[in-house]
Amino acid sequence: MPPRPAKVYHILVKSHKLSIMLHGQLPTTTVAELKNQVLSALTSNVASDALDIAAMDPPEVDVQAEDDFELCRPIKEKGKAAATFEILEPQKILRECGIGGWEPLFLQFRDPGTGQLSPVQYTLPSMLDEEDEPQAPPEGKGKRKAPAGLDEDDLDI
Repeated sequence: MPPRPAKVYHILVKSHKLSIMLHGQLPTTTVAELKNQVLSALTSNVASDALDIAAMDPPEVDVQAEDDFELCRPIKEKGKAAATFEILEPQKILRECGIGGWEPLFLQFRDPGTGQLSPVQYTLPSMLDEEDEPQAPPEGKGKRKAPAGLDEDDLDI
């Protein structure tokens, strides 16, 4: 049985290390309306003067209008996302594009000088945190008999 179409779409738009969450999108929303929302998010200064001093630098892109970028989705081969991307047509609605309810989309920016699309750039988050790396078990630790001549009072527990 094919999966039911989503009643509401939650779309994650990614570029570099930046993620934009567009939630509550109806299936009748056009790609052009999504681009308008992405442009609004890219041009807003919500992250300026963030408290996190280790925050990433913003990507070096100059976005002034919806024509400065395209929304695209990865072309899936054998169920896995490939390194090739398909540009979404602005006049199509989400249902016609075949986008899933939680599918990530990617930004492809235009070069201001030539007008050519630059390749998609994004960084996948690591699955393991640096702090959560498994530690090697200490050597020489284990159960062994207590040395002879010790009383229970001599043992610190």
